[in-house]
Amino acid sequence: MTHLRMTLALCLVLVAALLNAAAAQPSEPPIEAGPPGMGGPSFLENVFPPGLIMRHQSEIGLTDEQRETITKQMEETEKVLVTLQWDVERESEKLGKLLAAGHVDEAAALRQADQVMSAEVRLKKAHLTLLIRIKNDLTLAQQEKLRQLRLERHGSPRPPD
Repeated sequence: MTHLRMTLALCLVLVAALLNAAAAQPSEPPIEAGPPGMGGPSFLENVFPPGLIMRHQSEIGLTDEQRETITKQMEETEKVLVTLQWDVERESEKLGKLLAAGHVDEAAALRQADQVMSAEVRLKKAHLTLLIRIKNDLTLAQQEKLRQLRLERHGSPRPPD
């Protein structure tokens, strides 16, 4: 059983490292799914990443007011994301130190893994909050046009941007 827990903890660390690497890319848009079969959450097909909106702003008839609102929301979110990313890295570093020991205190490592995952949840929630706010700033016609553009570009309802 101890071996199973250790394996689980190591898997969680690997997942955390992958998520951290993805989240650490400041030029990448937040929370976006890849093409079908790439494992992205299906709920992301119902929101629109900023990059997709920017690339097609004239095609969807984005107004200056909408552009300004979305830009402001992105700037505010970026400030929050930097702090949250620091939290994730700090907690991950602590977990890494616990796991580097010759003999790992399983209970302590799993408690710290909970801290890492909690920080990651806060980070993802901030990303999703931005995507929800952006969607709410778009008209239904703009949303439908973005869905069509996404389908035309990738042949899939999933947001690959």
